Amino acid sequence: MSYDSTGEEQLSEVKDFLKKFWKLILLVLVIGLVAIWGWRYWQSHQTGKLEQASDTYEKLVSRLDATQPDSVKELVSFSKETNNVYGAFSAMKAAQYYVEILKDYAGAQALLEDALKKTDETAIQSIINVRIARLQYQQGQNEESLKTLDKVKDVSWAAVANDLRGDVLVSLERYSDALAAYGLALNSEPTSELVTAINTKLNQVEYLKAKQAIDDEAKAAEAAKEAERVAAEQAKQAELEAQQEQQTQQEPAQAE
Repeated sequence: MSYDSTGEEQLSEVKDFLKKFWKLILLVLVIGLVAIWGWRYWQSHQTGKLEQASDTYEKLVSRLDATQPDSVKELVSFSKETNNVYGAFSAMKAAQYYVEILKDYAGAQALLEDALKKTDETAIQSIINVRIARLQYQQGQNEESLKTLDKVKDVSWAAVANDLRGDVLVSLERYSDALAAYGLALNSEPTSELVTAINTKLNQVEYLKAKQAIDDEAKAAEAAKEAERVAAEQAKQAELEAQQEQQTQQEPAQAE
């Protein structure tokens, strides 16, 4: 009897609760359904945009013509107006055209810097930063190139990045640092071709480092020799001045 009473009381409480809050419950359900539909619609919309961007990218790339410099203009325009990964790909492809066909390194660098803003993917950003650093190196912007290489975070690009870092450091005549960079590159699972290239560079840099040490020693010896010569001249001049002063002091005494 008490069990039945308790069940009836609970059912009554549920009915009272639904009677009081049915509107709120309905609103929550509607909001939830709208949110789910909105999320699915947004995903579908984004997927559609990416598919469209992919198609446009492929068409524009297929139109590139090494004999027609203006053929890259559409790809550049598309890269600037597209704020997704295909905008980044377009800028990267256009930058490649600028380098290989137009020989416009500054223009290519500007395109790559814009590409960085269009993706959050670490791997893609690492590729872009390696290319920017290489362009900076080719333009003699060695310190800037080293700073850009510090931004390469994807480990799969560590070998390439450190190999390039070594090249930049050689240009700065920082041979010990260059050897360390090449060593890091060899320890970062490089390709067999890169291993061969780095080993050749290591031999060259070892020679340059030894030559630099010899040159530094020769310069130090020459500097020491020059310092001795200057000191001897100064001592001789001081002795001459002392003799002249002594002679000047003796002349009045002889006159008396």
